[in-house]
Amino acid sequence: MSQREDALKFEMGRIKALQEERLHIQKKTFTKWMNSFLQKARMEVDDLFCDLADGKKLLKLLEIISGEKLGKPNNGKMRVHKIENVNKSLAFLHTKVRLESIGAEDIVDGNPRLILGLVWTIILRFQIQEIVIDVDEENESSEKKSAKDALLLWCQRKTSGYRHVNIQDFSGSWRTGLGFNALIHSHRPDLIDYESLEPKQHIANLNNAFDVAQQELGIAKLLDAEDVDMAKPDEKSIMTYVASYYHTFAKMKTELKGGRRIANMLGQLMDVDHEKIGYEGFTTQLIEWIRKKVSELEDRCFPNSLDGIQTELLKFKKYRTEEKPPKYRERSEIEAMLFSIQTKLKALGRPLYSPPEGKLVHDIEKEWEELEKAEHHREVALRQALLEQERLEQLAYKFERKLVLREGYLTEMIQVLSDPRYGTSVANVEAAIKKHEAISADILARKDRFSDLSEMANVLAEKNYHGKDRVKNREETVIEKWQHLLNVLENHRRTLSSNSSLMCVIRDIDMVLSEIKSMQVTLTSEDYAKHLLDVEDLVQKRSLMESQITVHGETVKRLDRQASQFVESGHKDSAVIQKRLDRLNSEFSRLNQLCKAQQEQLEETRVYLQFVQDHEEEEAWAVEKQRICTAIISGKDLRAILSLQQKHKALEDEMTTRWPKVESLCKTGENLVATHPSEASAARVQSLLEKWRKLRELALMRRRQLDDAAEAYRFYADTNEAESWMNEKLPLVASEDYGKDEQSSQSRLQRLGHLEGEIDSFKADIIRLNDEAFALVKAGITSL
Repeated sequence: MSQREDALKFEMGRIKALQEERLHIQKKTFTKWMNSFLQKARMEVDDLFCDLADGKKLLKLLEIISGEKLGKPNNGKMRVHKIENVNKSLAFLHTKVRLESIGAEDIVDGNPRLILGLVWTIILRFQIQEIVIDVDEENESSEKKSAKDALLLWCQRKTSGYRHVNIQDFSGSWRTGLGFNALIHSHRPDLIDYESLEPKQHIANLNNAFDVAQQELGIAKLLDAEDVDMAKPDEKSIMTYVASYYHTFAKMKTELKGGRRIANMLGQLMDVDHEKIGYEGFTTQLIEWIRKKVSELEDRCFPNSLDGIQTELLKFKKYRTEEKPPKYRERSEIEAMLFSIQTKLKALGRPLYSPPEGKLVHDIEKEWEELEKAEHHREVALRQALLEQERLEQLAYKFERKLVLREGYLTEMIQVLSDPRYGTSVANVEAAIKKHEAISADILARKDRFSDLSEMANVLAEKNYHGKDRVKNREETVIEKWQHLLNVLENHRRTLSSNSSLMCVIRDIDMVLSEIKSMQVTLTSEDYAKHLLDVEDLVQKRSLMESQITVHGETVKRLDRQASQFVESGHKDSAVIQKRLDRLNSEFSRLNQLCKAQQEQLEETRVYLQFVQDHEEEEAWAVEKQRICTAIISGKDLRAILSLQQKHKALEDEMTTRWPKVESLCKTGENLVATHPSEASAARVQSLLEKWRKLRELALMRRRQLDDAAEAYRFYADTNEAESWMNEKLPLVASEDYGKDEQSSQSRLQRLGHLEGEIDSFKADIIRLNDEAFALVKAGITSL
């Protein structure tokens, strides 16, 4: 029992000793912590439990740590004055944190536990509770930790990765001292050589960290190494000390941020100035580049070849794809730079930047528009030049291809036309001529093709084609060859024409000779006509033959002229030609003689046969008319007789008209008798004259008979008329009606008076009729 009590007593004593030790450590730590603040007000706490009794240092501590004014402390030395000051402090704390079981009297009376609790509450509120850390550093909206947890998390993050450091609490995790060294090293690696620390040397490590923190960082040495190097160090003391680390480093960070902010502002202003200079420089460079490039793009001195134009297009494409895009980005960057300058100046509260004249964004845009226009015009010009060069290349290729064809054709045609074999007959020469005509037509039809070659060469020369000299030389060579071909063609034509003319002359001579021989055979034939129609037919044939002879005469003259040309020119066949020509002229002369002789003979025959025919016709006519004149006069009245008189008058007129022909016919007959004495011709003339003599006699007799008949018929007509008149008037004079009264008698008397007048008038007609009757009787006409 006594052993248990002794053990219990020992254990309680041990616990009490540990508590006293912990209180001692806390007192020492809290005292140093307060002095680290009060030294700013030139105050110091020697005994934490006694020096806070008047409340003045507590008020000052709260003012310093909170940054607020708590009012002037009461300087009285009485207890009440001390309680008043402490109450002010507690009242202030009540506004910040909840306090329980702590009164001013406890502080004035120096209650150790309550004083330590009060100080710890202050430390916790103003040093630890303000610590707030994001659980996820990269996400500000993530869960946050504060106070002890935040401080522990901060320590774990800062010491993460350091060897032999594993912060899990504010007690045993700090015993080795490596945690403090790791905190310092993570913020100021230049102050501690962490790799040289030994994990087992706790005191050395702790002192190293405490000394460096105090000397280099200004962190009060709140702990002693021995207070930490124990099995279970005081948590509050370590938290207080570690919080000092946090606030020191946080302050350093804040000061660094402030310095950085000022430096950043100054740097921004300097950057703005640099950006202004850069903007102006970049703008100047860009505008100069644009103007230079516009000048280059406006250059129209393009290469005179397709490859050169394609190279220029590649350069232009390279400019667009490689050179221009960076400049476009540069332009955008310049605009962005100006925007950045204006934004920064606005953010810094400075006046906006006004670029120099000619370096405004508008100026860049204007210059860029000029660049775009020049670029577009350049592209259009290059495309047009490319099309032009492609067209010229195609034209040159077409020219070369056609020129090769033309050269081959010229060579072939010159070779064909240089063949001297023309043939030795008209058929051969005519075949050669037809061949020549076909060749000539083909050659001359190609004249336009050679003109096209010249036009193509001229176009290439006018368009300044790079191979224009070669093209022109080739064109001149082909045109010269073409002219040579035309000359050869003309010489060939002349030679063929000469040979053809010669062959035609020989052929015509032979043909004309053959025709002349045939005509001579016709003329020498003794087939003479027996009738006038046959003679006329032969005359017509001979007339046609004479026309043919005349034509042949012209042909002979023509052949004579043509052959003489060959003879005079000394043609190799001139002797043969002359011989044939002489024979032709001789035979043609003989033909003319034969034709003339036959013509005379035919004329004589025609004249004789015409005489015979005309004689027969005239004689037959005379006989016919004699028959008419001897015909009986069969007229039944005066009208019929008058008609016969008219017919007879027409016969007499016809006889008068035909008599010159009869005379001419008789004269022709006499001529025939004179030139070719013939009894038949003479008899025909006499017979014709005799028939005409008899015809005249008969015509005269007939005319007289018709006249007498007409007189008789006229007499009978007049007598019949007179007799009829008398028969008409006789009843008037034979009437015994003398009138019934005077008036009727007087009327009858008047009519008889009139009748007497008419009888007197008719008396002469009766005498005439009587005379005519005596004349008719005397002429032997007593009846009709």
